[in-house]
Amino acid sequence: PTTWGELRQYSDIPEIGPISETLQRHLIHGYYAATSYMDAQLGRVLDALDKSGLATNTLIVVWGDHGWHLGDHGMWCKHTNYEQAARIPLIVAVPGMTPPGAQTRALVETVDLYPTLCELAGLTPPSELDGSSFARVLKDPAAPTKNAVFHVFPRTPKGLGELIGRAVRTERYRLVEWKRPNAPADTAICELYDYLTDPEETRNSAATDPETVAKLRAILAAQPEAKPQMRPAQAEKNARPRAN
Repeated sequence: PTTWGELRQYSDIPEIGPISETLQRHLIHGYYAATSYMDAQLGRVLDALDKSGLATNTLIVVWGDHGWHLGDHGMWCKHTNYEQAARIPLIVAVPGMTPPGAQTRALVETVDLYPTLCELAGLTPPSELDGSSFARVLKDPAAPTKNAVFHVFPRTPKGLGELIGRAVRTERYRLVEWKRPNAPADTAICELYDYLTDPEETRNSAATDPETVAKLRAILAAQPEAKPQMRPAQAEKNARPRAN
């Protein structure tokens, strides 16, 4: 599990152990306050677009780079492969196209934003992009997109070294395959969550549903092998030009 390292950097958070119920309420209140503040600032931008006459010719995209744990799973912050951290806020509005208040369960990834905006703007995107356009969903929220999306995050269990969690998310399931980079597939430890029967991810059903595990691991096997995180020293070293 995550150690909440980001949260524990603040002076009023205990360095180890649980946090009090009072502090938990304070943190959740702060999260809601930040969300409300963002909503208010977005409202100011939309009002300005209306007043300027540009609203009818402007694509609006609001998104975040991660979700956030607020005590669920006994965790805080964002450093996990659970739904609360991996699922992101994403709102796209296109004048004259998007039904007001429309929602969709279509699977999309952040790499899909660029090709989507290209299509909506009438531009030809570069070839060999990782993402694909989901513009059709903005016209029809029930339109299909991808069958699966992917994400990766590491952890360091005691005595096992750093493991990389490669995850595949379908409409119903998430499978996380934990193993060392480039290690044999049969060394992996798997987690499987069924959102139809367990939306809060409280039961790892990998041991009781090997058929679904096999299907999802086959999808993962078609993806590139995960790589270890690049540490700051590595990033700096790699950024420096080599001497001839």
